[in-house]
Amino acid sequence: MSELVVAEGVALELRPARLGSRAAALVLDLLLMGVLYEVCYQLLKALAGSGASSDTIYALNIVSLLLVAIGYPLVCETVSSGRSVGKLAAGLRVVRLDGGPERFRHAMVRAMALLFADIGLPITLISGLPVLILLGLPGAVAVACSRQGRRLGDLLAGTIVVRERTEAGVGTMPMPPHPELARWAAAARVEDVPPGLILAARQLLSRVFELDRSAAGELTEELARQVAEYVTPHPPRGVAPYQYLVVVTAERYRREVGGQPGSSSGRSPAYTGPRPGFPGRRTGARSAS
Repeated sequence: MSELVVAEGVALELRPARLGSRAAALVLDLLLMGVLYEVCYQLLKALAGSGASSDTIYALNIVSLLLVAIGYPLVCETVSSGRSVGKLAAGLRVVRLDGGPERFRHAMVRAMALLFADIGLPITLISGLPVLILLGLPGAVAVACSRQGRRLGDLLAGTIVVRERTEAGVGTMPMPPHPELARWAAAARVEDVPPGLILAARQLLSRVFELDRSAAGELTEELARQVAEYVTPHPPRGVAPYQYLVVVTAERYRREVGGQPGSSSGRSPAYTGPRPGFPGRRTGARSAS
């Protein structure tokens, strides 16, 4: 597993995609790109007319290649936040090194690097060797040598490809909190939780099913313990750490948006680490047992 640091130094352990799964995703993407290339080339050729010269046909060939090779991954990964068709089928996703979603600029760098660096097109043209001999060799070497399985495009863009599906599956969304838990949150004092800690909890909840199950459980319990040091009164018995974080962050958001009395003013101190517990205060959310 790879440790990514997000939101005030909180570490998320993700499973980087390795050479086999990335190669399978790339093969599917290349097949689709081949179909798109042929369609694009035939359309441009039809627009040029039957009287086009050989130089024009060659130029159209190059234009079609560039449009598909750069446009396909750029559009797919930007629209779907890091997933091409091949990655979707293989259960992979591109994320930033800080754990955030891939943006347009990252997708652009990765798409350019895929064509001109990872696939090895310039080396092929210079060496004069057949394309299939060096096709994808630079990127494959980079992935194999990288501890996080990053190709050249990932190194340039500051991204990493992770596995969304693990052996245990992606999981399912939890049931809504019990009305008793919602009533407790409405009366609880959640405004004392520092903004940085709330942000860390929100980021974890948004991506918890992308993490390895054991790592997600450990991180959820640790965040729930730290949040509980600032929240009073204690929640009902038997509340799981994940549900505890869900209800606290949801109530905090409701108060911030609604501007109700007792809502956070934004002047609470920045989160810098675990806060020492006080005598008689519960030190963590209790797990259901």
